[in-house]
Amino acid sequence: MSYADKLFKETCREILEHGTDTKGELVRPHWEDGTPAYTIKKIWCSKSV
Repeated sequence: MSYADKLFKETCREILEHGTDTKGELVRPHWEDGTPAYTIKKIWCSKSV
């Protein structure tokens, strides 16, 4: 299994266990109309090969 496969599986597992809803949390980004932009962002750091 490649490193990318492991990251993908971990991300899927995390989403299944914790969901993707951030409603009600304090967020900084807002849409043009002023409503909060609820998002989940996952930053992956690649290994040096």
